[in-house]
Amino acid sequence: MCDFHALLSGMLAVIHPRMYTSGREARIRLEMEAKRREDVDMASILPSWNSVYNSMSIMVNRATPYHTDVNGREQWLDMLVTVGDYPPLDFVVPTLNLRFRYNPGTVIAMSGSALEHGVGHTNGNRACLAYYMWHNVHQSVAVQLCPQPNLTDLEPLINVNS
Repeated sequence: MCDFHALLSGMLAVIHPRMYTSGREARIRLEMEAKRREDVDMASILPSWNSVYNSMSIMVNRATPYHTDVNGREQWLDMLVTVGDYPPLDFVVPTLNLRFRYNPGTVIAMSGSALEHGVGHTNGNRACLAYYMWHNVHQSVAVQLCPQPNLTDLEPLINVNS
């Protein structure tokens, strides 16, 4: 999943650069902390985890009633990836009255802590990989928690002369 994690991390670098930087810094400091503590288990696992997200949950063949997530922060973007072989399905954000087609291979970046969301039941085989960050991981390695994304974060990408 190295290439896939690199793709998700790259997407985050574009849509929320400060969160990407914060996650990357936390990852680097975790490696330094593992070496300092001589934590062989953590030192052996970290090289194979090449995502700036420090957590992932997998839900398989589950309908998820409307809910908000408790794992992240409202200012941060989670990434939800759906894979499998199943008939058409919708991802719903009822607060905003939004409904997205949730076909296999879809990636949704959103604040799952701020926005209520859910997915209905479908026949077939479906897995959702939910990537998010735990703020206590950042705090444990003294990485400042980044603020919410801001339009000014994207200014380097915008060509004002076009």
